[in-house]
Amino acid sequence: MKTPSGKVENPFSARFVRPGAIPYIFPPGCSVESVHEVFLANQRLGAVIGPHGAGKSAFITALTDWMERNGRPCLRLELHDGQRTLDQATWQQLEGLHDTVVTVDGYEQLSAWSRYQLRRLCRKKHLGLIVTAHSDIEIPLLFSPEPNEDLAWQIVQYLLTRGDPLINREDVQASFTRHQGNLREMLFDLYDLYEVRRASEVDQLNSLNTHHP
Repeated sequence: MKTPSGKVENPFSARFVRPGAIPYIFPPGCSVESVHEVFLANQRLGAVIGPHGAGKSAFITALTDWMERNGRPCLRLELHDGQRTLDQATWQQLEGLHDTVVTVDGYEQLSAWSRYQLRRLCRKKHLGLIVTAHSDIEIPLLFSPEPNEDLAWQIVQYLLTRGDPLINREDVQASFTRHQGNLREMLFDLYDLYEVRRASEVDQLNSLNTHHP
């Protein structure tokens, strides 16, 4: 929802911070093209490794979007908590693919046997495979997001273009530190802070209107 000024009520809402909604900010000397070259050099295999909230989902979304825009078919798989294997429909879908890149967000949730089956199927069907995980796995490293306070502030600045300047760099630094570099938790935190400050501004405006008819 937008305010009378045309700004959104809270630029930290889920729809604005979900993977793909924010342009991925690559570190200096790195780009989506250079990462894709590493992927090809690794025989179209790659793991995106990092802790919770580091930006793995955002990265794999940005890379997949780029590949699709450049004519490379992809199949996106997103695993949820406790998902130890792929369902039968997905296995059948994979069997029917050719020259496609399969991306698996949350790969390490699969059992060791399911991961082996997936890698074996990708080799058999000549499919590329890109996965996210929290620690080193049996797939060559492709990219490791390393969030820092400067990156966090750049993300927040981008989001604030939709809203009002109710969050400052000190807020970002404090939240980033409090959540130990977890960008996802930081953005949730800033959503709440933005709500509090926006409500305070509305209260102040209403108070002024009440006393100055």
